[in-house]
Amino acid sequence: MRNSQFRAFLASCIISTTLFSSSSIFADDSRAVLVEAAHPWQQAINTRLFCSVLSPPLHQVSSHTEAELTQVKPVGSIIKAGELVAAQDGFYLSQEIEIIRTDIAITQSQLIYAEEELSRLEKLRSADMVSPSHLNSLKLNADTYRLTKQRLEHQLTTAEYRLERLQHYARTDSQVVSIEANPGERLNSGQRIMQLLPLKENQIECSLPEEKLNNENLLNRSSFTFRDQNIPLRNISHTVNPETQNLNLYFETESEQFPSLLVGQRFEIMMRTPLSTKKTQERVTKVPSDAVILEGDQYKIWTLDSDQRAVSTEVQIIDTLKGHFVVRSTIKPGDLVVVLGYEGLQPNETVSPTKRENT
Repeated sequence: MRNSQFRAFLASCIISTTLFSSSSIFADDSRAVLVEAAHPWQQAINTRLFCSVLSPPLHQVSSHTEAELTQVKPVGSIIKAGELVAAQDGFYLSQEIEIIRTDIAITQSQLIYAEEELSRLEKLRSADMVSPSHLNSLKLNADTYRLTKQRLEHQLTTAEYRLERLQHYARTDSQVVSIEANPGERLNSGQRIMQLLPLKENQIECSLPEEKLNNENLLNRSSFTFRDQNIPLRNISHTVNPETQNLNLYFETESEQFPSLLVGQRFEIMMRTPLSTKKTQERVTKVPSDAVILEGDQYKIWTLDSDQRAVSTEVQIIDTLKGHFVVRSTIKPGDLVVVLGYEGLQPNETVSPTKRENT
């Protein structure tokens, strides 16, 4: 009887010792938790701007001289840069250029003769064989021929310039919007022939309520997007519309970037203005919603320090997203937050983290 009681007592001691050893082993193991990195988030105000496409200044095609209009592109034609849009007859101007060249040749001959005669008689001056008045007359003739030649050369340059501009070319891709002269009509200098609408120089004008412009740096800090593409701000009006109390903003645009924009079309541009937090030690980050714990009336998140120890951090929820919260706290982008396994977690408790994306 005593032997059986002793064996039972010994067995119970062994079991107790084994359980104590097992519990010690498990106590040394750190808690396994699932973590995910906090994401950067820029808090901002989104403002919708109502915009329209304005046409650039029309390109006026005008006559540079009196000449007959021989051809012109019809209204509605789409013209490529450098393409001929109108032409004038050059017969009379070509003849005028030839006459000027002949006059220049005649004047050149007269100038040469006058200079030679002046040079010959100046040699006789020392012998008093020629009067000073006669020499002065010869100098005047030479100067007159020289200035006449100079004037004729200027006339020739002007006439040749006009001759080149009897052919009218589009300086950029354009559309003919109006015709104000007809083929066969003899045009005067300066008379308008047609108007072209540039196709690649449209500008975007947007209205911004004056009360939105609460400080000088607002527009400098803001970014603008249209159809998920950034669009650069070109200029800001310095006047306010007295009826709408709106400022006008002007944006750079190219037809290659926004090919569907048409003159007169109305659309919206999104203006995004970042907001700075009130305290420099606070940051705005995006964290998984399952990392946020409500304790009483306070939200908190368990994060890990560099030694894999748990840290309880209070957060302020400022926005709700699908599967995430936007919070203001001391949490930095890239910090690991516990999303699973934080039940019963204690401050400074060492844990074994596993990133969610690795599971």
